[in-house]
Amino acid sequence: MSGNDVYLSELDKFVRPFIGYPAWGARQGYGSFLTFEFGDPELKVEERNSEKRGLRRDAYVQGEWHVWIYCCVWRFSSHGHQIAWSEDPKDQIYRATGMLDGQKLVSVHVNPSKGQSRFDFDLGGLLETWPVGDDLTEEQWFIYSPHNVFTYRADGKYSLETPDTRAEQERWLPFT
Repeated sequence: MSGNDVYLSELDKFVRPFIGYPAWGARQGYGSFLTFEFGDPELKVEERNSEKRGLRRDAYVQGEWHVWIYCCVWRFSSHGHQIAWSEDPKDQIYRATGMLDGQKLVSVHVNPSKGQSRFDFDLGGLLETWPVGDDLTEEQWFIYSPHNVFTYRADGKYSLETPDTRAEQERWLPFT
């Protein structure tokens, strides 16, 4: 991204509490999804009941702030050298997530006119995202905090809602 990147106040306010925290638990999820954590770990337990599987309980550890890189193209580089991108084989992505672990978050920037974003880290790590496909209403990433979720879309708009907000009630705002 260029010098035209916009550092935005709502995003700045949201990420300020975990700037300077090290990322941990970085891993590849389904397909090219990435997740990583910041802050104190917390045990999460969720129960689900389905007709096919019956009652099921999942237990996992999640950070106070949880980042989910979702439907977008992403690239992780270190000191200007690409380590992996969203379409690489799992072993290359594993290498990138290993390098991301332990790096402290320095800043998060977005360029809403292009639907791009970047996460800068203190040891030279850089995670960049940009839209994939033609659906500009596709969510690129989510950052879950203890009380809210900041969501960034391919069209450069964001929402800041509680985790239990239904999709049809979500408000999408332009960065100003």
